[in-house]
Amino acid sequence: MDTRANATEPVAEMAAERLEAEIVALAGRLSAGTYELLVLVGELDARGTWAAWGALSCAAWLAEVADIDIGTARTQVRVARALRHHDVLDAAMRTGEVSYAKARVLVPHLTDHDAVVLVELAACTPAGRLGAAIAAWSRRHEDPDEIDRRHHTQRSLTWRTDPDGMVTLTARLTPQQAATVTAAIDHQVMTNHAPAGASLRQQRADALADTVTHGGTVTAEVVIHVRGDQPTLLADGTPISDHAVAALLPDAFVSLLLCDTARHPIDASPRRRTPTRRQRRVLDQTHPECAHPGCRATHFLQYDHIQPYTDDGPTTLDNLQRLCGPHNRARARGRGAGQPAPQAEGTGAREVIS
Repeated sequence: MDTRANATEPVAEMAAERLEAEIVALAGRLSAGTYELLVLVGELDARGTWAAWGALSCAAWLAEVADIDIGTARTQVRVARALRHHDVLDAAMRTGEVSYAKARVLVPHLTDHDAVVLVELAACTPAGRLGAAIAAWSRRHEDPDEIDRRHHTQRSLTWRTDPDGMVTLTARLTPQQAATVTAAIDHQVMTNHAPAGASLRQQRADALADTVTHGGTVTAEVVIHVRGDQPTLLADGTPISDHAVAALLPDAFVSLLLCDTARHPIDASPRRRTPTRRQRRVLDQTHPECAHPGCRATHFLQYDHIQPYTDDGPTTLDNLQRLCGPHNRARARGRGAGQPAPQAEGTGAREVIS
């Protein structure tokens, strides 16, 4: 459907169903158009005719004629070359199973040996989680020592001044470094008084600056999930080597999570209002996002009873969910709650039980 043919119909007057259908149709055409562009770019790159225009590379030529950033052009050329080399990727992008957003994450890790498996992984994984999924796959199939050496070599920290005068820092850390740094930052966020109206990103920026400039030792909890049949993971799903875990053990406090014969976590007593620390860890893993339909919040979620505790709702895993602050408060208002929900034992003010 050509939206230009319907230019006489104002977008503001479209029915919601029509608006959604137009967006889906246009997104499909954009995906198909991007694939066609990459096929053409790949052919031009292979012919080398871009040099006749005085360009130093196909990416430089593409950046100029398409008026895009050179980094974007290089990524497009990289994906275009992979399309020509890996038929399975070409077929997946042609049919729409793998989007360009997924392909640009996937391509640097494709080899002749694992292309089929990784393309299948990309087809069934949301784009926002593909990086972690590939990292977990690598932990299962690559030499852990080689991965650790690669991580050690590729660690970096850079910064640049943006046109508005702000400074952007870009850090690439090993998983164990990142676990320590992010835990320390979030510990500061949880313990410091947040400025009025400050977003989570702003609070983390303040916490980073405060931690670096004032120094000192920050004691923060780093949660690591160790399973015999799966890669060892940090709480956010980042794979971490067993070597790194072993190095942490001499100075670590180890808390065990017990499971039954079906590998389901053994629940705790329902005769308490606040979830136990073990229950919170299970919920953090099994419910990484706000349970409200359509909400994708993942940080500082609050624990909520599905059947209210005041209505004899038990504090068990199957009666608990995680909600972001606004949706938890809205649900409490809908239940007619007249008093603030109590805080969870041992947590910050943002971790509330209702």
